Amino acid sequence: MSYNSKVSQAVRRAILLGACAATAAVSPLAAAQESDRLEEVIVTGSRIVAPNLEAISPVTAISAEDLAVAGKSRIEDILNQLPQVFAAQGSGVSNGSDGTASVDLRGLGVNRTLVLVNGRRLMPGDPDGGSAADLNQIPLALVKRVDVLTGGASSVYGADAVSGVVNFIMDTEFEGVRVDANYSFFQHENDNPVGAIPRARGFAMPDSNITTGYAKDVTFALGLSGLDGRGHASFYLGYRDIDAVTQAEYDYSACTLNNTATGFACGGSATTAPANFLVFDPNFNNALTGPCAGGAFCILDAATGLLRPFAAADQFNFGPFNFQQRPDTRYTAGAFTSFDVNDRVTAYGELMYMENRTDAQIAPSGAFGVNVPIFCGNPYWNANLFQNFCGQFGLTANDFNPGIFVLRRNVEGGGRNDDIGHESIRFVAGIRGQLTEQWSYDAYYQSGKTFRNSTYENDFSIARLARALNAASSGSDVVCAVNADADPTNDDANCVPWNIWQPNGVTPEALTYLQTPGFQRAVARQQVTHVDFSGDLSSLIKLPTAASGLALNVGAEYRDEQTEFTVDEAFRTGDLAGQGGATLPVQGGFDVKEAFVEARLPLLDDKALAKTVSLEAGYRFSDYSQGFSTDTYKIGLDWQPIDQLRLRGSYNRAVRVANVGELFSTQSVALDGSTDPCAGPTPAFSLAQCALTGVTPAQYGNIVENPAAQYNGLLGGNPDLQPETADTYTLGLIWRPQFADLTVSLDYFNIKIEDTISGTVGGNADIYINQCLTTGDPRFCSLIVRDQTGSLWLTPNGYIIDTSLNLGVLRTKGIDVQANYALALGDHKLDFALVGTYLDELFAEPVPGAGSYDCAGLYGNTCGTANPKWRHSLRTNWRTPWAGLEMSLTWRHFDSVDSERTDSSPLLAGTLSVLDRTLGSRDYLDLGASITFAEKYTARVAINNVLDKDPPIVGSGSARGNCPTGPCNGNTFPVTYDALGRQIVLSLRADF
Repeated sequence: MSYNSKVSQAVRRAILLGACAATAAVSPLAAAQESDRLEEVIVTGSRIVAPNLEAISPVTAISAEDLAVAGKSRIEDILNQLPQVFAAQGSGVSNGSDGTASVDLRGLGVNRTLVLVNGRRLMPGDPDGGSAADLNQIPLALVKRVDVLTGGASSVYGADAVSGVVNFIMDTEFEGVRVDANYSFFQHENDNPVGAIPRARGFAMPDSNITTGYAKDVTFALGLSGLDGRGHASFYLGYRDIDAVTQAEYDYSACTLNNTATGFACGGSATTAPANFLVFDPNFNNALTGPCAGGAFCILDAATGLLRPFAAADQFNFGPFNFQQRPDTRYTAGAFTSFDVNDRVTAYGELMYMENRTDAQIAPSGAFGVNVPIFCGNPYWNANLFQNFCGQFGLTANDFNPGIFVLRRNVEGGGRNDDIGHESIRFVAGIRGQLTEQWSYDAYYQSGKTFRNSTYENDFSIARLARALNAASSGSDVVCAVNADADPTNDDANCVPWNIWQPNGVTPEALTYLQTPGFQRAVARQQVTHVDFSGDLSSLIKLPTAASGLALNVGAEYRDEQTEFTVDEAFRTGDLAGQGGATLPVQGGFDVKEAFVEARLPLLDDKALAKTVSLEAGYRFSDYSQGFSTDTYKIGLDWQPIDQLRLRGSYNRAVRVANVGELFSTQSVALDGSTDPCAGPTPAFSLAQCALTGVTPAQYGNIVENPAAQYNGLLGGNPDLQPETADTYTLGLIWRPQFADLTVSLDYFNIKIEDTISGTVGGNADIYINQCLTTGDPRFCSLIVRDQTGSLWLTPNGYIIDTSLNLGVLRTKGIDVQANYALALGDHKLDFALVGTYLDELFAEPVPGAGSYDCAGLYGNTCGTANPKWRHSLRTNWRTPWAGLEMSLTWRHFDSVDSERTDSSPLLAGTLSVLDRTLGSRDYLDLGASITFAEKYTARVAINNVLDKDPPIVGSGSARGNCPTGPCNGNTFPVTYDALGRQIVLSLRADF
């Protein structure tokens, strides 16, 4: 069947469904006849105009006033205060940051949350193959409101609207001149009890009282009307600059805390300064004598120049180098225009531009277990080094030993800096208007591009390390061994020996040779062509029991997504030592042709126990260039038995289609899993069980553990991936009693996603190895590949195959609570607004038959960031009797969460820690005040986290660690909790 016939068939099916099933709110004409107290708006979750607060799907709206009261310059910080929103990419992520800000509804992943601007899809924010939008593109000062719809909406907006939609409604009708200026900083008292731990180790400690993280944000807006009121244009320019905050500035992150059997202790990395080694003979058998015997780490003592056994106190304290808040500089500009061509045609346009630059700094690079043949005649060696590295194996000064692993931190060169730049431009051109009195239309073309320009600085070249580690004598000089041998074909005239064998031996010239940048360049392009028609068919289809008839919206859309992600030779070949493997290019794309319909039909009006009863339905057919099609649909019922009470329920079938990265990412080895149960001197499983994973009898008990709790996975895309499918159920009520200015809503949600796509960044490696060990199932055992030492992390030859597959199931359910109450007290007024969520379940079955777990109320390496069962935000606003003065108090609450290791699921259970078994509840108080004076100026002051509450502290370490790299940063979860202390915000708005 041709595409055209399939689409025409789909349109016919859609119109038939709409005419038969219909929906739950009044039509555009009928809406105009509603009471004046109801404002007509386009409700997020529907393309049919309806009175405000009449949506069948539950929507949380954040007004411009709410945004101003929050006193934040980053929109993601405001959204993260909503209990429906879970931590994602933000300024508190450094290791693993992509430089964007994203939103994750319901904890189901950023790729399942669709972001809209004025009801239109926002393009991908990082052109590495993902689909998540970058909230940095949103000019906060021009946001009129934010609608957060939690639940499937694919039938209305297309794929990816699985867990919900965040719709930014911009103030396109702004008039006049406005300047918004915002200045903020953090103040914190360093008095956390865990500060005694790094202090006892002699680590550098921050001042007892600090101010840090200064931020400036200025926006200029201009709104003009002209041509006898037929035209309007709003323009904006914005600048934001945010300073970096390092973990060294806080006592609780002055060292990387490890969990031990008795509590926290300063931990770190085995890649140290001075150098640390693993020594084997040329056949990779353990060293037999000396401090390196038995496959143990041995470190070069800085005082004596001799090797000695590596101790826990020797671990490198990498935490203080990392950014706890990334620096950020952003420029924005744009325009929203409209022009009434005539009474029935309005042309409109949108232009949004953003340039953003940030730095994701982490600890210095170095030789992270580099394994190269080491020359035994190194002139920098003393007799002790020669004996331990070569002599005990019968090697001479003319030999090489291929069995030495070098771990040495580049403390002389400073931290690794990922200088990430994004530039985006979004353009919309459209027309809308009336075809007849009953029919209106909207047609637009949208184009969005995002560019990435990233430079990774201060990393080491592995190829150059292989040459610089080997020195030889050349007359009276010491040179790289490749330049001293008889073979001129491997000479490197630029090579300078890296003298890590002697105290203070590293020279600037060696660093100049070894340190190399890595470059990433990318562009993502999205094009959307859309047309839809809305009609009031009351004259044709109207039930005799209802006051109005069928409202219909029908349309078609074409979307094209393309990504081109390129890297330089250093990234492509895996030559950068601090990357954990190669970063490979991604190139590909897809397009989709869609037809959709949505309808609403009132069933009853003004009947006994049926003030209104309405039905809603929608359907979308999508034909993808990958060779498959999807059907998404919804149906909902709205029942208002009396004026004060509304009941609503809906069902949505939604889909998520694999993004470009999941489809086309080149497969490569990179860091993936956390703990190898067969590593260390006392493996957690028997020899017979570990043999299933490829461990030999000689390796058993001798496989080196990674102190940083990481190992490799073979990651990459799969062009045969099929769509995920989701079933979303909501059931709610809205109560507005007559005796008070009060609105209360309760909404139950239940979302189940099947055939979930395991990401290109892996995530199932731990499950695969544990399933192999416990069941012996060859499906899982065949995925484990060990290197010549039996390790899964020492070299790229050891890994677990963890590529993208349609495998799992995700499910979440709970209850949302919203309440708004206004109390008039003479010439002043109190407003109360509560938003809360009870999370009953956050269920995952990553691999069918391999077990499942529920992360509600838990956190950890698998569950990720904290998932409290109850969260709420309660804001009280006082409109004082003093002219222009308003004050607010907000109480944000997070329930306590337990370590996932307390759970009975085999996929989560493990050795418990003492101090972070439970992260206690957190209550934050935010104060705000604003005053309007001279009619044109509004000054605001906000103090967020007034009591300077410390965040909960989380420990790392391979045995008991609960701190997943990325969301856990600086021994806490900085995107979830207030990690930087008390924030003071000063702002001024001037309207002319």
